[in-house]
Amino acid sequence: MIQILRKALRHIFYSPTRAVKNDRWVKAGKSHFGRSFRIDYRVPRCSPSMDIGNDCILQNDNIFESEEGFIKIGDGTFINAGTRLISRSSITIGKNVTIAWGCVVYDHDSHSLNYLDRIQDIRQQLMDWPSGNVIANKSWESVNSKPIRIEDYAWLGFDVVILKGVTVGEGAIVGARSVVTKDIPAWSVAVGNPARVIKYLPQGVNIVS
Repeated sequence: MIQILRKALRHIFYSPTRAVKNDRWVKAGKSHFGRSFRIDYRVPRCSPSMDIGNDCILQNDNIFESEEGFIKIGDGTFINAGTRLISRSSITIGKNVTIAWGCVVYDHDSHSLNYLDRIQDIRQQLMDWPSGNVIANKSWESVNSKPIRIEDYAWLGFDVVILKGVTVGEGAIVGARSVVTKDIPAWSVAVGNPARVIKYLPQGVNIVS
């Protein structure tokens, strides 16, 4: 009962701005953090985790599944609530990027393609279950992980999924509920699963430095 009360009080008095300021692993400029903004370390941390620019509006979850994961967000970027940035390698988001609600940016496969490795994952999770952290002793040796880049001025519609190793080019737009498995060229519009380019936009039109 006491633990439930403590959790409720933490939620009531939670301040994302204060949480960012007090997190020694985060470097942040003058930006705005909504109440849904969270930084979730799934394993102990001993190196920088985030670099956040100025004039951002951030309401997303940031999940670090390994000590190496790193997220960089450029100036003037907006990320809506319900979006999750999940990093084991690195996620780099440029300046003036717009990311709608419900997106997932995931820089690794989470599990091996080999079913025997996945069975071992479950066994390890069962062993770790009593500790409350089922990922603390996960083996990443057979899991593919590659950095993700979302370049300046890009726009991701709601529920977009960006998978490992992808670069979304400058000014590109990805339509709602698309799944991006390959690079999206600059100043293009891509939609679908897997996302495909359907047209190109005038390059750099009306861009303000």
